[in-house]
This record gives sequence, C-alpha cells and structure tokens, in this order.
Amino acid sequence: MKWLFKTEPSDYSFDRLRVEGRTTWDGVANPLALRHLRGVRKGDEIAIYHTGSEKAVVGTARAAADA
Repeated sequence: MKWLFKTEPSDYSFDRLRVEGRTTWDGVANPLALRHLRGVRKGDEIAIYHTGSEKAVVGTARAAADA
C-alpha cells in the first residue's frame, strides 16, 4: 500500500528523516488520520509531503514496522 505523510519541514523535515534513518510518526490528533495510520504495515511505501510554503512531495520512505 502507498501512503502520504505530511509534515511541516520546520517541525520534521525529510532531510532530518534521511539523517536519522527512522522516526515515530506521532503528534497526529485528527481522528480520521489516526484511523488511517493504524493501517500502516511494515514495508508500505510512504510519500513524504512538506506543507507550508513548499507544498510538495519531497521524498519516499518505507514503514519499518506495523502501526
């Protein structure tokens, strides 16, 4: 499955993810978004989307574990 994860680059950028290698996607408060996040499975492809002024998919990642 493919997913779209969005982030404000000043909070957590794709460049930071590349340096750290992995992260926990937390801080999501929207109930519908949380319901969808529970469907993430190890190996799923994730497009990382920067919000704010950039408004673009800036890279891809893979889920390291199930939600």
